[in-house]
Amino acid sequence: MKHIVWAVDGSDCAWRAGDMAAECLDKWPEARLTAVFVHVPAVPTSEWTAEYAVQMEREAEKLAGELRGEIERRFAAFGPRVAFRVEHGAPAERIVHAADELGADLIVLGSHGKSAVDRLLIGSVSTAVLHRAKQAVLVVR
Repeated sequence: MKHIVWAVDGSDCAWRAGDMAAECLDKWPEARLTAVFVHVPAVPTSEWTAEYAVQMEREAEKLAGELRGEIERRFAAFGPRVAFRVEHGAPAERIVHAADELGADLIVLGSHGKSAVDRLLIGSVSTAVLHRAKQAVLVVR
């Protein structure tokens, strides 16, 4: 195992996946971990004002900074083996892209445990990653 990509969004299930990623780092001391936060850009619509879109962008930037800090704190023991990366776009697509670009062997991500109906109506990042990734995918619930 050389490189692990961990999808992080600040949710409880993502942090559980992060715990599993840390176990992988313990098991494979030569492995690196890149935590990937995907920001879905806010696009003004007829229901959103431009100011609201700007506010959403600022909140996403703030969340990215908070995630970076929390990851640095939680993974301090692994030092330079852990990196943080922000991607912009569709989450599943950007997670798989990052894994391909980094030459990752494994993608670790959490599952919100949505029902089949929820997945049908609004999709599931974990399901989409499973179908698109060339790498092994570990989905943590």
